[in-house]
Amino acid sequence: MEADSILTVMTKRRGRIGAIAKGVRKQNSRLRGGVQVFTHNDMLLYQGRSLDIVTQSECIEAFGELHEDMVAMTAAGYWSELVEALVPEGEQDLSLFQLVLAGFHLLCLAANATVVRGLEIKLLSQLGYSPVLDRCVSCGRALSQGFEPAFSTNLGGVVCSSCIGAPGSYEIKRFSHEGIRVWQQLIKMDLSKIRRLKVTGEALAVLEEILEAFITVQVGRSLKSKPVLKSMQL
Repeated sequence: MEADSILTVMTKRRGRIGAIAKGVRKQNSRLRGGVQVFTHNDMLLYQGRSLDIVTQSECIEAFGELHEDMVAMTAAGYWSELVEALVPEGEQDLSLFQLVLAGFHLLCLAANATVVRGLEIKLLSQLGYSPVLDRCVSCGRALSQGFEPAFSTNLGGVVCSSCIGAPGSYEIKRFSHEGIRVWQQLIKMDLSKIRRLKVTGEALAVLEEILEAFITVQVGRSLKSKPVLKSMQL
């Protein structure tokens, strides 16, 4: 029905699920205030065949900053789309739930490029998609300052200068030692400290290009919200 809304919900107990809020678009719907985008809610769900049915929902946290700033709102939309694209449906993972929720908290404080790169890298790492960064993914050669690294999105890692153009390595992107170092730092760094990380504009630009290409390979398509966010953060 036109008054219904299909929701994507990240839950503590059941991971990412789909749900339907019936009649929520009606002005007098009692669910209306509890199923807004980018909100943390206490929901009561009835488990259906394909979609759960939202029977009750109370907003715990509304993340007002995300609704008051266009860049923050766009970043939150991208974060939501990224989670939906990468996180398998129905897999319970409390730490993943906590990361998704923490991402919205962080975007309320700062929705800049460093924070968005940090969230991308944290999510990829937690889901087991981290690329090989400490050696050449093709020949195994250890990284050194003697050569300028590149990144192969299809092989999933850094490639040395000798392996660029080798059979099987394509979709090569230029990389840098600073970019590698920042990626490794962001994997280990506490989310609350990401805003303090000092990164050059050049390294951020390189990281963004590589992460966008790498995520596209993992997802199998481009994310619709990414170009919009990218234009707003220029």
